[in-house]
Amino acid sequence: MKYKILNLIFFLLILTSCELDSNLFNPEKVNEYKLPGNTIPDTLIEEVALDSDGNKIYGIWVSSNGGRPGITILYCHGNKHNIDEYWDRVMLLHELGINVFIFDYRGYGKSEGESSEAGIYADSETALEYVESRPEYDSDSLCFYGYSLGNVGSMYLAANIKDPLCLFSEAPFASANSLIQGSLILDIPPRWLMDGKFDNVENIKKINTPFMLFHGEDDNFVRFRDNGKVIYTAAPNPKELVLVQNAHHTNVPSKMGKENYINKIEDWIQFSIEQ
Repeated sequence: MKYKILNLIFFLLILTSCELDSNLFNPEKVNEYKLPGNTIPDTLIEEVALDSDGNKIYGIWVSSNGGRPGITILYCHGNKHNIDEYWDRVMLLHELGINVFIFDYRGYGKSEGESSEAGIYADSETALEYVESRPEYDSDSLCFYGYSLGNVGSMYLAANIKDPLCLFSEAPFASANSLIQGSLILDIPPRWLMDGKFDNVENIKKINTPFMLFHGEDDNFVRFRDNGKVIYTAAPNPKELVLVQNAHHTNVPSKMGKENYINKIEDWIQFSIEQ
């Protein structure tokens, strides 16, 4: 009976052409960004449009409040909606006194085009090139931060394009395979449900920078056992794991507490500078 049910589920997936890609990318188009709950002065916020393989993609540069203007974080956000969904996180990072650049992948927010694994790589490179063009940019003081899907871009950049000062990762999945097996509990080849590999494990092996991993202990969407733990084990030293009790996929900063979360990031940046 069990196998009949599993076969039925699999048949329905095929019948409805339900590829996991359609769930992995969950964009919401907008004509303008609302920046909900914003507390950052307008004078420090700059919306920019960039060309990425013929697609116009949008990002928002947030200048330092004067605390540590030499440090910049390139933030690669998760799969949901657009920049607005992550503005609370940008405001948290801004409290560090650093510069932050967040951008929408193609198909998200105001950005043109259709979402894909290759698109994330290309758009992340375009975002990096923009950061490098800024007068505030310091080659030795740039950090990457990936949240959930965003780790595909940030780990790719750190492994193949540029060694950042440090790499932050929150709730990463190990690969398309681990995400499918962990979510569906079915032994289905990932290529049947997903176009790309999204192989963060292979990229994390190649980084040459201090690595900090945040993961919710109770994350049922990207389970730590099958994903974060695998990523952390594969990453070279120096590295630090922050496994947050009672935290799920979306609430690591709030479960840690704002001050504790900010201090962890600040301390890791300082540790990286001193290496």
